[in-house]
Amino acid sequence: MPTSIPLLFLISGLPRTGKNRAGISLSMHFYGDHFALSDILKIETHKHYGLAKDLPIFHFEDTKDDTNVCFGGLTPREAYINFSEQIIKPKFGKSYLGRKVLPRVIRNKENHTPSIISGVGFLEEVMPLIKCVGTSSTLHLEIIKEDNPSDTLQDSRHKLDLRVWGVSELAIGPSDESDFLAKVEHHIAQNF
Repeated sequence: MPTSIPLLFLISGLPRTGKNRAGISLSMHFYGDHFALSDILKIETHKHYGLAKDLPIFHFEDTKDDTNVCFGGLTPREAYINFSEQIIKPKFGKSYLGRKVLPRVIRNKENHTPSIISGVGFLEEVMPLIKCVGTSSTLHLEIIKEDNPSDTLQDSRHKLDLRVWGVSELAIGPSDESDFLAKVEHHIAQNF
């Protein structure tokens, strides 16, 4: 394993490209703390729609692209996007979700534990996190699936290009799946 491991892994990509699976693999390999910005969004959206407080955040995972009466006929994905774009960002600002997880990233940094965050897609959300650990301790992984029809799914996140901010980036495609961790380790050894 490399001697210098990034303190912040940011994982982006289109829907259904395996961002959470990549985050879980990285957290097990590097003994990191894996979570998604969407975890907070899901909790707050469920609360907004009056759903049970103890509803698991992944309750709608298998049906997130199917219309649902719980969300007034929207799909769960549409409800999360709508809540983020129409309520959270206008009321609390574009960096809200990043600011919400910042204490966790600070705690991990103090404990020398990597924060591995899936589903990032907005510069304003990740900038507080990057500023916290520094660009030299941040790795952005873009998960690409050429054989996945996920580009037809709607998602409000943007393609992030963090190189202009000095963040190391690595695009991982389907051909890299069998040696995903080896590719990440090689990139870290070359760049950190």
